[in-house]
Amino acid sequence: MKLSVRHRTRYGYASAASQSLNQICLTPRNTSLQQCLQSSIVVSPKPNAVDYRFDQYGNSIATFNLSVQHTHCDIIVTSLIDTIERSPVLPAGLRVQDNYRAIKASNHEEMLMAHDCLLSSPLVALDDTVNMLIEELPAGDAPVLVYAEQLMQHIFSTFQYESGFSSLITPLADILAARKGVCQDFAHLAIAVCRKQGIPARYVSGYLETLPPPGEQKLQGADASHAWFSVYCAENSWYDFDPTNNKRPDTQYVTTAWGRDYDDVVPIKGVVYGGGSHTLKVEVDVNRTEVSPSLVYQE
Repeated sequence: MKLSVRHRTRYGYASAASQSLNQICLTPRNTSLQQCLQSSIVVSPKPNAVDYRFDQYGNSIATFNLSVQHTHCDIIVTSLIDTIERSPVLPAGLRVQDNYRAIKASNHEEMLMAHDCLLSSPLVALDDTVNMLIEELPAGDAPVLVYAEQLMQHIFSTFQYESGFSSLITPLADILAARKGVCQDFAHLAIAVCRKQGIPARYVSGYLETLPPPGEQKLQGADASHAWFSVYCAENSWYDFDPTNNKRPDTQYVTTAWGRDYDDVVPIKGVVYGGGSHTLKVEVDVNRTEVSPSLVYQE
């Protein structure tokens, strides 16, 4: 299925900013389950150049500098992605302890991220915060992929999604105490629970195509970025799970980036000199589309 994604971020400043340095992590990845056919980044005011690189996890990173006075910064990332149908059946996979031993015994390049995703990271500390959740659903020596699916279902059924409840700095302890949060919180919870039990887990950012209720028209700009988690089975590689929707990601999902946690894949971050107070507006549209097969990936 082909999906078009338009992600617009607009910053407005109370007074003129003299300079801003910005980093963008919004270009969809090429994976075994999707191909980014086309992607472009348009910035206003227009910078002298937009530079591209890949980070340590293979995510596409764009950077630019606005060195002229400006009262706004408008960033539009438009992408076209071909998503591939995946098997609805999970393989049996290795059991937790066997999986942990296999990862620890290997220094193969493919295992490097799995090693990273067994450790603490900036937003996922390996402390006692999630012990209560582990007591509710211990992994024991279950197959890794079976446990990840059970954990997805458990978070979905015992936590409430509430937009606006949390922010980027809300501790996981608060999410657990309130039993509510948003997709980012649920992904971080699952990652913490997995890592504490020796299961490598990473944070995945992207988009989910949303469909309007029957008979209603889809509102433009009403979609949003999404997040879920992925676990590593040494026998079968990485598998994704979405606890917000109790669903294994399918062709309606677009993967933008992955890392140890949200801190590794912040969509847009930067530094502004001057400008005073600022406003932020984000609009996201994800739509099905038909395109010519001659289109190729570009930045």
